[in-house]
Amino acid sequence: MFTPESSFKNVYLDNPPEFREVLQETFYHVTKLGSVVEAILNECLDLPPNFLHEYNLDRSWDFMVSLSYSPATETESNGLSEHQDENCFTFVFQDDVGGLEVLKDGGWIPVIPIEGSIIVNIGDAIQLSEHYGSLFSYYESQKVQLRNAEGT
Repeated sequence: MFTPESSFKNVYLDNPPEFREVLQETFYHVTKLGSVVEAILNECLDLPPNFLHEYNLDRSWDFMVSLSYSPATETESNGLSEHQDENCFTFVFQDDVGGLEVLKDGGWIPVIPIEGSIIVNIGDAIQLSEHYGSLFSYYESQKVQLRNAEGT
């Protein structure tokens, strides 16, 4: 699904009748969440105020896509090949099928699905920033604080 400002045209199914409305509402809320994450990343990377907002000002490139895969079998594997996202970040709403992997230290590590979670995948536009390392320092300190607060 693309924003109304996009030159791409959205095509919706006729059934169920509420399909279009649900997609548009979901897109609206995910876009709002994107603005919040954008502000958080901007602060974590110690960028000038509103830098990422201004970098992403052309919202016509925002889009939402649903990729749905059946579980892999012993003889067949389906899904996307390994790739990097070129944008700032991608939200991944996982299902119980799994299959998402992240590259760490030259090896692929499976991301175990957690019901109701959203994966925020950092794209090349942020990873190429000279401030990228500070994001993980902030994340690690927050993770420790959260673990201590939960007693785990």
